[in-house]
Amino acid sequence: MNIALIPFVGFGQIKFGQDMDQVKQLLGEPTETTREKHDDGTEDVSFLYGEKGIELSFMSEDDYKLGLISCYAPIYSIDSQLFLGKTENEFLNESNFSDLELSDDFADLKAKDYTVNSKGLSFWIQDGQVHSITLFPKYEGDNIIWPE
Repeated sequence: MNIALIPFVGFGQIKFGQDMDQVKQLLGEPTETTREKHDDGTEDVSFLYGEKGIELSFMSEDDYKLGLISCYAPIYSIDSQLFLGKTENEFLNESNFSDLELSDDFADLKAKDYTVNSKGLSFWIQDGQVHSITLFPKYEGDNIIWPE
């Protein structure tokens, strides 16, 4: 069973803008919760759902609303295409994103980050394979446009 990622929205009943309690009501308690405090006083809280292959992040500057979705399991699809686990060459040959671009090359980590701004996506390539897909909400300038 594949789970469709919906750009700028989320997947299934999980949507950008939900708070931590709403997500827990839908998915249950996370496998692991991490908190990261930053020098500027902001904080990120991440829920890892290991069995589902996802990490959901909530930022204090967004009132702890769901603002980042990272997927690690090969069941997540975009436009009916599966990318996780594919080689970099397969990904580049099979993806149909008109604005796919290499945003960062981390040679020392054997990793690359490709972005598709038109869909709010980031593809992390590690050791030559698609390791994760990250979804971002839609922005208008510096403001997030939360899905309805």
